[in-house]
Amino acid sequence: GKARRGPATKVAHSRSYPRGVGLDFKKLPSLTLMSYIDHHSVPVRNEAPPSEIAVAVARHFEAMEVDEDTVINGFLARLSAGQELGPLVPPPSQRLHPSHEYDRYAAASADYARSTAFFDGHAPGPLARRRRRSKNAARPAEQVAAKITRTNENGSWILASVQRFYAESETYDVQDEDDTSKLIRLPWTHVMRLSKGSEGCFAKNTRVMAIFPETTSFYRAVVSKEPVWKLPKGSTTPVVKDLILKFEDDEDIEGRTPHRRVPSRYVIPLPEAYFHEDDDDVDLVPIKYGTA
Repeated sequence: GKARRGPATKVAHSRSYPRGVGLDFKKLPSLTLMSYIDHHSVPVRNEAPPSEIAVAVARHFEAMEVDEDTVINGFLARLSAGQELGPLVPPPSQRLHPSHEYDRYAAASADYARSTAFFDGHAPGPLARRRRRSKNAARPAEQVAAKITRTNENGSWILASVQRFYAESETYDVQDEDDTSKLIRLPWTHVMRLSKGSEGCFAKNTRVMAIFPETTSFYRAVVSKEPVWKLPKGSTTPVVKDLILKFEDDEDIEGRTPHRRVPSRYVIPLPEAYFHEDDDDVDLVPIKYGTA
């Protein structure tokens, strides 16, 4: 079915701001209001202007019955999500990675929990996820990585450009950068946006996908050297211009894998890492590894 802000029937609405609400929701950005709408499933018209959305949020806020103990306990649980959730990878004793890399994964797990968990300890529902994907969808003419095969073989992702995103079906029309003569219709799970060089997620030894030099296909690789961060002129955001990688199955005749320099824009996470929000439910319960 179609993703809508409200039920199929006509949504009653009012432009009258509730007198019992001291907060002025009309001063909040539209994105913040829509996050509230998504989280609480507040019914609003598809064509509702920001002022009407603010009224809907205010009326919902006014009608809420809040238990102070529940809110405080939930807030504290969210703050300690990193400790309660535990790392999403086994401890160092069960891994080959050095401890400092394990700490980095554990920190990332905590950040993920805090950014996706609600106070009740559950991940966003299907409707909220659908709206988030639509909001974050690649734009027309934007270059992306696109999976054009049914298999997961190395090189199945290619460089493509978006022609259109269909929010209702969550599909893309893309064009192969090497063959612009036809459109390819793909589900959202087969399209990944490219890096901006500022994400900071590609430390040494990170497994990634990247365009192999002088091709337009993405292949699995490992970051073989620590990235070099630079501050572009006139910017306050440091970026990584290039990354040094070792590609899978790229050994020379002597069995050595060369270091290859790839623009950071064309280095992206593995699909299972990129799409993790919809694969993993956040549950604020410690993960147990092994048996006592």
